[in-house]
Amino acid sequence: MKVNWRIVTVVVVIGFFVGFGSGLVENNPDSAGTAKYYGFPFAWRAVDEGGQKYAYPSELLADCVFGVVSVSIVAGTAMLTMKWMGKKKAQPSGNVARRKKAGGTKRKANVGRFVFEILYTLESSRNGSGWHFG
Repeated sequence: MKVNWRIVTVVVVIGFFVGFGSGLVENNPDSAGTAKYYGFPFAWRAVDEGGQKYAYPSELLADCVFGVVSVSIVAGTAMLTMKWMGKKKAQPSGNVARRKKAGGTKRKANVGRFVFEILYTLESSRNGSGWHFG
């Protein structure tokens, strides 16, 4: 199986951001004293009553690994879902693309005509005269 290194890099970077961002989430264990602990699922940052800050690098690393694994699961599930739903279709040939483009402009014209008819109906029902073009 071919590995797409761009996706792997993005997953790892986002996972590290999740790990570092978990330091904003307060996580006070039951046995916590007066200090406030931050980080999820492992508390890797602590602030005591005096304002002294403590960091625990091993828990930070564990949070980053947890973030990478979580993002990997989400990304893998999304990729498998897209593959399963058949989102990756072959590009149409030039003739098919031109016909689709022509149909798209026709649809836009139909929408414009529909909006015009609604406006015309509203205007004519309001004052009874409607719009007149010479």
